[in-house]
Amino acid sequence: MFVFRNDNPSDHSNAAPMSRDRDLLYLWGTRFVRQTFFAAIIIPFIVIADARADVSFSTVVIDPGHGGWDRGGIPGQIVPEKTVALDTALRLQKLLQRAGLRTVMTRTTDVYIPLSVRSAIANVEPDAIFVSIHYNAARRSGAHGIETYSENNRGAVLAARIQRQIVTRVSTENRGIRSAEYYVLRNCRLPAVLVECGFLTNPVEAQLALTPEYRETVAEQIAGGITEQRQFSFPPLVPNHQGRLVHKTKKHRKLVDSERLVYPRATIPRDRAKIIAALI
Repeated sequence: MFVFRNDNPSDHSNAAPMSRDRDLLYLWGTRFVRQTFFAAIIIPFIVIADARADVSFSTVVIDPGHGGWDRGGIPGQIVPEKTVALDTALRLQKLLQRAGLRTVMTRTTDVYIPLSVRSAIANVEPDAIFVSIHYNAARRSGAHGIETYSENNRGAVLAARIQRQIVTRVSTENRGIRSAEYYVLRNCRLPAVLVECGFLTNPVEAQLALTPEYRETVAEQIAGGITEQRQFSFPPLVPNHQGRLVHKTKKHRKLVDSERLVYPRATIPRDRAKIIAALI
């Protein structure tokens, strides 16, 4: 503590009051500085911590698109979507587990899992998000780039983080975040996104997708978006999400809407079959 001195030795009558006033002034000033420091530095951290306290999820349901008889893509497509989607998803699983997240895979081998079962697997998981991994296709070979889909505003928050992470590392067109009524997105009761990791009908992106380095980079960036989102809570659900798109084709929409929880038992892992059977 600073010591205030009376520099005039002849003024003995006012020495004690002046010293006391200065001590009070010092104490008041110290208290003011401390309160100001607390208000300016400490309180904002408390507010941020409170905003991030509702850390939304501890589990990620990873859905590798297609599988089994469903190659994915369009007729005549050389690179099967189901293969590169599964490999990317398995890489993502390892990265998320290293980050301390629990993961659930809708498939880990080359089997077909109906869309209704994929969303049902997700819906029994508490405190979770759903991430579906796909690769794109188009009749026009020049189509290229990466895009991420969601069906509602909660998924859109996650989609934006994943999309931003990917395009910072992958040199391709940023096709942005989009809204779509894909079955697995519409029927998930948790924040859900579908990532299109490049066009397999584009000669350049198809060759990239065949390299482990590219698939690892994409998986790393998706993981980065997921772990970033984990620090923030999701907004309240807005039922009427604007800007919706329909499925890729009316035929596809009719197909997925006609699906029921009926599937060949051999295609579902035993532990998953028990969960799904309880839901029927």
